[in-house]
Amino acid sequence: MNNKWYPSSSQLKDPQSNERAFRETLRMLYELQDSHAALQAQLKGNSKEAVPAGANTTNSASVTRLLGLPVQPSDTTQLADGTVLTYVAATRSFRFM
Repeated sequence: MNNKWYPSSSQLKDPQSNERAFRETLRMLYELQDSHAALQAQLKGNSKEAVPAGANTTNSASVTRLLGLPVQPSDTTQLADGTVLTYVAATRSFRFM
């Protein structure tokens, strides 16, 4: 969907033209909202299929993200005092050092 429409002055010259232009704008808006809702439903459906039921995804290193970037897995029970979380540009991720 790559429709872009801008009303011209002749399309806004009288109340009837204004109404037609406004209806066209709203039609495009509602079409966009419907396609967005369909995409969101599709994404939710795909994410439910990808994760098995009962899987713990809230505290898993494989899904941990910071600022949208992944945090490399590590055994947090073995971290020493003063361990620093560092950004590694080569892998575009964070890791404990």
